[in-house]
Amino acid sequence: MTLKPSSTILNQIDAFPALPSTVSEVISITGNPESSAQDLMKAILPDQAMCLTILKIANSAFFGLPRTVSTIDKAVMVLGFNEIKNIVLGKAVFNSFREVYRNNRELISDFWEHSFITGLAAKIIAEEVNISPSESFIAGLIHDIGKLAMLISLNSDYVTILESSSAQLKTHRTEQELFTISHNEVGYRLLNRWLFPRPLLTAIRCHHAPLDSTNEPLLSAVIQMADLFSHLHCNADDVDISELETMFDTVIPDAKTVWYDYNLEWSESLFARWKQELLVSSDRDRAILTIITS
Repeated sequence: MTLKPSSTILNQIDAFPALPSTVSEVISITGNPESSAQDLMKAILPDQAMCLTILKIANSAFFGLPRTVSTIDKAVMVLGFNEIKNIVLGKAVFNSFREVYRNNRELISDFWEHSFITGLAAKIIAEEVNISPSESFIAGLIHDIGKLAMLISLNSDYVTILESSSAQLKTHRTEQELFTISHNEVGYRLLNRWLFPRPLLTAIRCHHAPLDSTNEPLLSAVIQMADLFSHLHCNADDVDISELETMFDTVIPDAKTVWYDYNLEWSESLFARWKQELLVSSDRDRAILTIITS
């Protein structure tokens, strides 16, 4: 009997290897309020590659620290548990898909470019609405990770979908029609299997429908807005500033509803400022993408 595409994909998720012990320990330690900085350092130190990634990112323009961070214990003290956790999660997700990157370099480079810009946009928006910028960055970075899982499962049947997804926002509807499951659900199931923190799981699952999020609607809305900003940025669409609010009203009405529920500003001038900040950040923080994908 031939399996439905959704069954093939879900079977593939079940076959994914577990995350390295370092990552699982970091998730466990940072989720336990009784854990100490010493506990976190002990978990990270055996993984020298991860230590190097943390130090490189800590010393990048992304954090803009006034002094060089030269050791993991200093990184933990200066950045804190959540920042360290988010760096580890971002790097771990990329490492889990390293082989598909090697085999489809141009296509996957475009995928990670969009993901990276989404993360930067999410960080900018999060700073405005007082939710965690680093968590928002990681949520943006991995929001479409289900697409890579679908590519591995479906191979050539999904390549065309992935090639076109960078140019439009309705990929999840096409996936649902063709495969009876969409990338946001696939990403959620994979990351849930890896025991990722609940806010990230919800944001990944609901980034196309923030109103479906009962626990984290604001983070989901931030990722939906960041996703749109990234599409505009990566595709160099010549959108007049005066058209931004109309576009946001039309394309992502769920996010607008969430924004109003939280009594947040929704205006043309705000979107224009974020768009400009994203241009600056995409140039200044470019090293982060190189570090994560190296």
